[in-house]
Amino acid sequence: MKDLWNWENCKEKIRSLRGRLGFPNTSILKFLGYSLHLEDGKIYDNIRKTFFPPDSPKCRNLPNIYHILSIYAKANTTRETSKLVTSKQLSGGKYCYVAVERAKLSIQKTFGSKPDMLWKAAKLLGGFKIKFSYGDCSVKIYPLPLIPIIIILTGEDTEFPASVELFFDESISNYLDLEQAGILTEITTERLRDACEALEKRLVL
Repeated sequence: MKDLWNWENCKEKIRSLRGRLGFPNTSILKFLGYSLHLEDGKIYDNIRKTFFPPDSPKCRNLPNIYHILSIYAKANTTRETSKLVTSKQLSGGKYCYVAVERAKLSIQKTFGSKPDMLWKAAKLLGGFKIKFSYGDCSVKIYPLPLIPIIIILTGEDTEFPASVELFFDESISNYLDLEQAGILTEITTERLRDACEALEKRLVL
């Protein structure tokens, strides 16, 4: 994947996102606390305060980021349906289901004992709290401008471990296939962990 999803192969598609699909008409694409510079593909991590040049091994998600943005660039704008679906409800969602289960476990481990930290971390990524009929903390995050992910966390207590539910808007199928939905979910989860770590180390306010 690293050889295929690099800046040289993906730059034209990614540059086409300027002014499209929810991105403003600027030379920088901002998403999940990243700033991707369209001139050269360099990515600045606004949470870790670090620049990653293209193909740097320090940026674990770089090929996946180029991959997701390239596929997203092929879509046409579709309105959110407000119909929430799980990975199991997406047609043929075996890989997506596995990836989402990994993401849920990561959220459970990171935030299960501190549910309030989830919305603080989500806020760093442009997310916000939402009200749900259950759970201790519910957030909505847009890892890409037109693709929301909803996370509902019930914190652990003396009797039960933490639990996590994760939903997509049904419109996600217009933008990404199931494998890519899984990849995007795991990227989002990793960024939530990065945000939590930065908050706990007081690297951000």
